[in-house]
Amino acid sequence: MGFERDRRTFLTRALGATTGLVAVTAATTVTGPAEAHAADTGVKGARGAKGAVGQRNWRFCPKCFVMFYYGYPDNGHCTAGDAHGMAGYDFDIPHDVLENSNAQANWRFCTRCYSMFFFGYPSGGWCPVGGSHSAAGYNFVLPHDIVETPNAQAYWRFCSNCFALFFWGYQEKGRCPAGGGHNAAGFNFVIPHY
Repeated sequence: MGFERDRRTFLTRALGATTGLVAVTAATTVTGPAEAHAADTGVKGARGAKGAVGQRNWRFCPKCFVMFYYGYPDNGHCTAGDAHGMAGYDFDIPHDVLENSNAQANWRFCTRCYSMFFFGYPSGGWCPVGGSHSAAGYNFVLPHDIVETPNAQAYWRFCSNCFALFFWGYQEKGRCPAGGGHNAAGFNFVIPHY
């Protein structure tokens, strides 16, 4: 039951994406070279499928349901224990582009747990390592409230308890470091992937 059923549901939902095409270029206008902030993370940006400056190696953790960075030898720290697990798509997240009515800025990498979290409030949310998340690297700009496509997955949400980006497409809501499942609030993010 558990993981295998959830994995099938995740892949079925992802592959059964709507066929409508939506130009995301307004949300992904390039404002500088991909390497502008490479020194912050040690990872160079790449041009995504839509021409936006993006960073690949962002993955779904099937244990806690957050988006985490999978580009280091270890996988950060998961609320469910040990390191994050990896499943699903290789997400390519736009960064350092203009925010607009369908793209929200101030999403950051946490150096402690490796999750993507919202850094637009005075507090840094709740990190599974303890205390607040610690921001580093790019200023990610996440597309939201647009049509899901075969190369962009919907149902990614902000957790109002821990401030992490988590997948909201299952009946269960993952594991939040603040206790219980994640609590969805705000926009429905639609994240580009390969």
